[in-house]
Amino acid sequence: MVTSHLPLFFVQGTMRLAAPEATCLLALADLSEHDKPVFADQLVRCLHIEPEQLLQTLQHLFTRQLVTAEERGRLVLTANGYLLARHLIIRHRLLERFLLDVVGVPWIFVHREAARLAPVVSPLFLERVIELTRHATVCPHGNPIPGRSVLATTEVCLTNAPMGQRCCLTRVAEWVGYETHLLQRLWSHELLPGRSFVRVPDPFQRYVIVVDQRVLVLGPRIASALFVVVE
Repeated sequence: MVTSHLPLFFVQGTMRLAAPEATCLLALADLSEHDKPVFADQLVRCLHIEPEQLLQTLQHLFTRQLVTAEERGRLVLTANGYLLARHLIIRHRLLERFLLDVVGVPWIFVHREAARLAPVVSPLFLERVIELTRHATVCPHGNPIPGRSVLATTEVCLTNAPMGQRCCLTRVAEWVGYETHLLQRLWSHELLPGRSFVRVPDPFQRYVIVVDQRVLVLGPRIASALFVVVE
């Protein structure tokens, strides 16, 4: 079900988080997509901060019972942490959509700019963002905006895409936004949501696709972040 707008209830909870805590919570939610385990060293790399700074932020999140640490130090959102992270995801993806569609920020920069903007926007500004993006159902990377759309049931990861059949790229996993070099590669090859290509066999078991008669060889990490539907 797609709704035409989103209420501002999510603003109240997110505004009570300090900026480092909100950023950390959002990154944890993005990295743990599809129940993938997340550890502190991954957050350090994504957020480009020192381990000591992350430890201090995580301690605040532990104290507020938004995040817990399980076996081997795996970081997991609590029930309350998940609800608050969902609100952060909504805000972030709406801001990305606003920056691309209304402001005209290039696709490759919208994740970074939305992350910078999120801690300082006011409820009034967010209300205008919601109004101006009322027809948007996904973020610029193709990921659903909670409350407006859901994942396509026919979608598969590129690593499982059938050989020789034309596929359409539906979305790029949100964690890619934290790794500029991966975004740069997608951008340079115009491999963005909506692009069609064909996966072809490779004797070296790599992920090889043909896009507009161009042959691209993808590494396993970026291939695992791309999702497609068969056309």
